[in-house]
Formats: sequence, structure tokens, C-alpha cells
Amino acid sequence: MTDAKLPLIHKAPVEGLQVHVARAGLTIGDTAWLERLSDGRVGVFAQLRRPILGFIPRLRPGPVGHLGPVAEEIVAPSLAHGDALRVRIIDLVPEHLSNGFPPEVYISVWGDPRHLQPILQTPGLTEDPDDSPAPGGLSTLKPAYGS
Repeated sequence: MTDAKLPLIHKAPVEGLQVHVARAGLTIGDTAWLERLSDGRVGVFAQLRRPILGFIPRLRPGPVGHLGPVAEEIVAPSLAHGDALRVRIIDLVPEHLSNGFPPEVYISVWGDPRHLQPILQTPGLTEDPDDSPAPGGLSTLKPAYGS
């Protein structure tokens, strides 16, 4: 039985690109995967076009880049538990279309959300309001008919 996958990250940029996006053969919809790198970051890997002798086509797995700190914090618990994640390339801007800006690659990550942890701990939002009466034991509510 397979569990339904829900979106963990709708769109996350891949940082530290290690490939020439136009020459790597990446396209929107390509499958990718996530793995821990030796420096502790979460790396993004995909099948990249790496020709033999410069002209014989060949696809080999290789690193694309790594996730940023917020995206890494979201997927780290799932990676630690060995959950199956669905990672796809959903947007890219190759070098020749980037108008002088760096190239961009974006991914989406789908998986089981049961290992998600809250990222932002906002004080006051997670605490339950105090429902006890005011100090002194008297309620601050007044009778409806003035009695």
C-alpha cells in the first residue's frame, strides 16, 4: 500500500549550481533526488547530459546544486527517516535567457508530511489562552439583567 504524497515544498530554488543549465539537458518535469552532502547540506541530483568525447550523448547522474537553509530544514526530517520523496524540476532559466543574471533552477518536493516540524515558532500563537477567572476568584462577567 502506498501513501499519498502531499507537497512539502511547492517551489524552492537550487543554490550553488554546479552545472551549465543549458548544456546539462535539464528540462521542466525531470526527476531529481535529494541526498545529504559531505558538508551536511542537502544536495539536489539529476540525470545530466555528459557526452563522451564531446559528441556521443550519454546521461549520467550528477549534482545540480544544493537547497537553501529553509528548504533544507523542511526536508531534513523526511530524509532522516528515509521517506520516499518525489522531487521534480519545475522551473529553470538557462544562461542564454537570464539577461545577465545567474541561471536558475527550481524544484518541488512531495512526500509524507507526518515528519514535518514547525519552522517558525511565533511566541503567543502556540500557547493556549488562559481560561481561568481573574485573580481573586471573581469573574469579570456581569449579570445580564443587572441583578
